[in-house]
Amino acid sequence: MNKELDDSARQPIVQSSSIIYEYLRQCAATQSPQAVIKEFRSIFLLGRNENNKLSQALEKIIFSSVGQKQFNVILTHCFNIILDCWSETPESLTSVSDLMDTLDVINQAKSYDRRRKQLIQLVRNYQQSELYFQLRGMIVIINPQEIANVVLTNVVATNEVSSSNFSRNNTIFYTYLGRYSYLYDYFLPQNSDLNQLRELIKTLQSNRKQDFAISLSKHLIYRVRLKQVAQMKLLSKGAGKAITKVDNPTLLSERAFKKALKQYIGQVENQGTILEQAQLFVTGNNLRNSYQVFKQDLYCFLTKNIKPRNSTCNFKNKLKLKLEQIFSQSDAKPLNKTLILQTCRQLFSFLILDPNSPPDPKKYTDLITNLGTDQVIMILIKITLICPESKADLEKKLSLIVTHYLQSNIQDIPWLVKSLEHLLIAFSIYFGKIDVSIARNFNLIGSK
Repeated sequence: MNKELDDSARQPIVQSSSIIYEYLRQCAATQSPQAVIKEFRSIFLLGRNENNKLSQALEKIIFSSVGQKQFNVILTHCFNIILDCWSETPESLTSVSDLMDTLDVINQAKSYDRRRKQLIQLVRNYQQSELYFQLRGMIVIINPQEIANVVLTNVVATNEVSSSNFSRNNTIFYTYLGRYSYLYDYFLPQNSDLNQLRELIKTLQSNRKQDFAISLSKHLIYRVRLKQVAQMKLLSKGAGKAITKVDNPTLLSERAFKKALKQYIGQVENQGTILEQAQLFVTGNNLRNSYQVFKQDLYCFLTKNIKPRNSTCNFKNKLKLKLEQIFSQSDAKPLNKTLILQTCRQLFSFLILDPNSPPDPKKYTDLITNLGTDQVIMILIKITLICPESKADLEKKLSLIVTHYLQSNIQDIPWLVKSLEHLLIAFSIYFGKIDVSIARNFNLIGSK
């Protein structure tokens, strides 16, 4: 009965919101960006429009019993509709920041009119919601000005807090979301009527993934050339000046960057690279006669060379117990691809975030605290290397962590930035087309 009541209350809102959506889509398709922004500000600041049908629809939404949550969904979709139309003309996207500024104008407004007062409060509450910060994150992805304004500072993602201007500024984390192309899929609008916007984000994702790989490759070549000159003892004669500098494309400090390179392309305890070890592990699946043996070997593979930071950390025992519990009813069965994939997904839930429980990023932060970012990412990468199909699940769970911290000051979460930067490097090396043999051959990773 309650569901029927909810549906009956929601139906007029669906009809009213459709009127607003259609009106905004028509405006965005036929008018200039500035005219659209003016129209948008008028609708959501005044709560009415010259179009009586639109005004009545908006009033139903403002005083709806459905409440704030539904309003947040409606307002987000209003933005997305405009962005979808603007996606067809890239120059229009330069007006995105001006469109978002209308919310601040509304937020600061005052009114004694009942309709406007209620609407202003709804907008204020919206600006504190998760949907709002997800929208801001998506806008960072599609707005060329937002990307251009992000200054690379190679001290961000270290555990040593820098005294740089970056660390003193109150930089909000979502402004850096554009860097992490592997997370774009989880900020795509889900509505089927936003094809142009979705296509734009997909294109940007592909281009930026390739751009980062190229930048990383060029930086590695630059470092090789510097080393060659140094080995020839020509730096003192000015030979180094003839080499065009290529900046480190990550936000990692020099020390952290070299450590990351060593982790992903260097030998681990003289027993092969992570990739080589993962390939050997996968090859060994043909020799494992049961799922239980696979889990036992997986435990050894994941914990190899892992050293907790403190003696109170019980990570290895917890991981062993978790693996014993995963599909224990199948222990005696032959190993298959489905079991491997589901096991990896279960491990990501154990290590990062359990989708069946309330979102709790503390699990991941505790893991970082106990093992350190480098070791945690190594474990996650090992899992994706033995089962590439699980990579999407890793990205999805990380996107939930990212969503939780979108409105945080970036200097308060260096561990998260460092995690994401590590994955930029690792994904480019293992799942991209970058050739890192030059770095390995010239021993760029052999020393600290």
